[in-house]
Amino acid sequence: MIISLKNLFIGIILSSLIAGQDLKDIDIKITNLEFDKAQAPLEQLYNKYPQNTDVLLRLSITHHYLSESAMKKSLDKENALKAFEYALTAFNIEPDNPDILKWYVITLGKTVEEDTIRNQIEQSKNIKNIALKVIDLLPDDEFCYSIMGQWHYKLADLGRASRRIASILFSEPPKGSFEEAQYFFEKSLERNSDYIGTYYWLGKTYLKLNNEQKAIELFKLGVTLDRPFKREERAYQGMKSYLEKL
Repeated sequence: MIISLKNLFIGIILSSLIAGQDLKDIDIKITNLEFDKAQAPLEQLYNKYPQNTDVLLRLSITHHYLSESAMKKSLDKENALKAFEYALTAFNIEPDNPDILKWYVITLGKTVEEDTIRNQIEQSKNIKNIALKVIDLLPDDEFCYSIMGQWHYKLADLGRASRRIASILFSEPPKGSFEEAQYFFEKSLERNSDYIGTYYWLGKTYLKLNNEQKAIELFKLGVTLDRPFKREERAYQGMKSYLEKL
């Protein structure tokens, strides 16, 4: 038993060192948003080093963005599930690694977006706990502030039927508020003012809080920003539609 554990640790250290040399070119592709080009070399590394969290994390990120750019819904779901599975594997190896925690909660949130109300509410507590932990560990990272903003917004915006289902299924269903959503979206915007999605969500939140003027200001700024993936394009179209109505 002692020998097998020793070999396991040696294997992880060596795989990390070897993979690190190969990851430089992959990181350039990921930085350049060339996720389709990063996928094959990452999968080759994964076949050699299936327990290497550096490789697993990059595979999760790559499949997440392949999902975001997929034109077919089947490919969207397939890549979203793969992104979560790689993040979950990495999480099981390094459960306290903040970057792994971040992508675990991002990919988990993506997989439950179109799930049943029951499963969404069940996972919402897990998403909240992990997102708040990442905020504590990575206070300058905007991602989990945005996740918490959406968490509060979506729960506060539940319709009567969904609230009734939640109250039947759970003794204490989670509760969100638009005021808390505003707080988290503003914190996200402070950390990254170039992401179109934050303007969209924060603007929607201001509309819920009856501050139409602030929402218009945010939408006008947001529609000028880049939208490289489907999610960002939906945010652009949403803001454009709101501006035409307001």
